[in-house]
Amino acid sequence: MGFSVRILWSMLKLFLLIFWITSKGLAAQKETFTFRIRSEVQTLDWNLAHTFVEADLMLNLMEGLVAFNERSELVGALALRWEVSSDRKKYTFFLKPGVTWSDGLPLKAQDFVYSWKRLLTQMTAAPYASLLFDLVGAEDYFRGTLTDFRRVGVQALDDRTLQVQLRAPIANWIQILSFWATFPMRQDILEKYENSRWQVPGRMVTLGPYMLESHDWNARIVLKANPRYHGTRGNVKQVVVHIIPEDSKALQLYEQGGLDCLSDWMASDLKTWMGRADFKKYPLWKIGFLGFSVKHYPVSNVYVRKAIAQALDRSKLAALLPSVQPAFSLIPSDWMDFKIGFRFDPLAARMDWKRSGVEGNTLKLHYLLPDWERSSTMAKWIQTELQKNLHLQVELHPLPHQTYRQHLTLESHDLWDFAWKADYLDPDTFLSLFLKNSGNNMTGWGRADYDRLVLQARVESSLVVQKKKYLEAQKILLEKEVVVIPIYYDSNLVLVKPRVQNLRFNGLGSFYLKDVSVSF
Repeated sequence: MGFSVRILWSMLKLFLLIFWITSKGLAAQKETFTFRIRSEVQTLDWNLAHTFVEADLMLNLMEGLVAFNERSELVGALALRWEVSSDRKKYTFFLKPGVTWSDGLPLKAQDFVYSWKRLLTQMTAAPYASLLFDLVGAEDYFRGTLTDFRRVGVQALDDRTLQVQLRAPIANWIQILSFWATFPMRQDILEKYENSRWQVPGRMVTLGPYMLESHDWNARIVLKANPRYHGTRGNVKQVVVHIIPEDSKALQLYEQGGLDCLSDWMASDLKTWMGRADFKKYPLWKIGFLGFSVKHYPVSNVYVRKAIAQALDRSKLAALLPSVQPAFSLIPSDWMDFKIGFRFDPLAARMDWKRSGVEGNTLKLHYLLPDWERSSTMAKWIQTELQKNLHLQVELHPLPHQTYRQHLTLESHDLWDFAWKADYLDPDTFLSLFLKNSGNNMTGWGRADYDRLVLQARVESSLVVQKKKYLEAQKILLEKEVVVIPIYYDSNLVLVKPRVQNLRFNGLGSFYLKDVSVSF
């Protein structure tokens, strides 16, 4: 009898243990928010991250001096307040008191100075180094003609005061500081882990509402709530980020309950979604374009590029990608409306091809793209249009995103698919992409007169004069040189489960999880 009781008691304890583990798992699931990104991140180093794949992670692991809220309004983040001098060239930022890193050490103004110095150091190879070139001495330091960083226009006046000196007044310069490349960095952490081995769970220290908990390569990234976060936060204790390149698979997972949110995905028919309570369509300042590696024959010939630009009938896009609108300017029309760029004209396209002197019958162009459904849809449309209107053969080369980015940097293909989300709310975010010194300019092209117009527009206080300079710059880029061909403006299609509250998107496509709660 005693033996049977001991067996029953052991079984009961085992049952209670399983029940406890299961209930804990269910409780954890209830406190978890899940979403997807399209590919494995290239890096979690915010000085180096430069694609929109990393965006949602950067903006929830870290914070900068300022941020854009859900209404696309600029508000203080780590900065309590700031002062601007009468000549608009000096900014003084006063940091919020009591802000600590996730390891408990206080945030200091010197953390910004170190981050900006690292961003401007050539050996860092940061694609966004040019973001800070408007600081006094910054470009000279990057070029190596200035070696003393103390002469660059940023300094920590004390632990909580950062002062910035610009070389010229720029109306919207402060918006740059909402971008993750300018976020503060801990010198002691990078030096301890030899600068490149700190981006792993247990080593990375952050300032945002979440911390890095685990990273399973090409599968998922898990964040956990930062108990030392200085701001308020919803009830989400864990964020699971699934890495899913295919929209169709991500949609299936959402419908099965495996995702709480699916954003920036491709719908083949909007009408089937518009009536659903969990569906929303947000404005998004994003442009998709066709790029040329202008040193590659035959696209090194400007008449070849002009011919291709006039051989694309964008009126067919709506049937393929219902969420997009045809684009001819790099600047969204709700910012500045421009009548620019080449329209569909197959006769003119064939005439320009003839002017090029290039024999097209046996020619094959190589088109680089990420292996995403939206990119594939657009690439097949371009392939068909060029075959039909110019009798050109185009071979598609879809690659995983990281490999695609490597080939893009090497300028290894004639044509390439690219999409660019605004980093800040100014036309400069699109046009500065093609400055000769931009780390994100993958075309192999640069012109001094284009750079001069863009940089002049950046400091121009008159919107009328600024728009005129942007028009002249785009005429060089899109009509005279045809370095890229704008194809579409996008919108953000979002599905959100009813249990999710306070998840909002702005026009930059950013979402901040600090206010998000989930119902149990």
